[in-house]
Amino acid sequence: MTKLQRWLVRLAFWGFFIFAAVDLHGAFHFLLLNSILAYVPIELSFWLTERRGPILFWLMTVIWLLFYPNAPYLMTDLFHLSLLKPYGINGLLRFDLPMWRDFAYLVGPMMVATIIGTWGVDRVARQLTYRLRLSRLPASRSIICAALFLFASVGVYVGRFLRLHSIYLLITPQYIVKQLLEMWSLKMLAFVLMMWLLQLIIYAAWRFTMPTISHQTENDS
Repeated sequence: MTKLQRWLVRLAFWGFFIFAAVDLHGAFHFLLLNSILAYVPIELSFWLTERRGPILFWLMTVIWLLFYPNAPYLMTDLFHLSLLKPYGINGLLRFDLPMWRDFAYLVGPMMVATIIGTWGVDRVARQLTYRLRLSRLPASRSIICAALFLFASVGVYVGRFLRLHSIYLLITPQYIVKQLLEMWSLKMLAFVLMMWLLQLIIYAAWRFTMPTISHQTENDS
């Protein structure tokens, strides 16, 4: 991703934040906070390059890892589409422009965060492969991506069902640790498995469709 593309992504998110703060109220006001939390790992992924020193790189990677689940978390916000009451009394979709506007509010940030977030996972995995000297191992980057997606799937469960945001780690860490230790069950693991497979499918589709970019271009062209 070039510098221009990264700035376009930033401007798109910042523009949405301003718009959401001014215009989004009521049932959809949650999109502002959720979109900001999803943007944090995306911005961090822009800065995780080979130029970073070891201490700064690993510190930023840990912060990225803690915030990344907020990106796929936006996919679960699509359940709020039920608030739009899309079907009329005749059973057909209503042609109501405010309803379709709210549809765009929900789907737009989710799609951008999912696509750019997937790119960020691949970028972080590539840097980890380089830093850990695993570049000679076959499929090492894909294995790291799979591990990161698995971590993110657990994070989505924590955010959606335990209602814990990443920011809570800085506010009430002891409470969060207690919740994390008590959350494990077969039902929870089934949900995590489904989210993990969904992210792997999205990643595979992204890898197959994205053009090959040279190493030099990827690292700050």
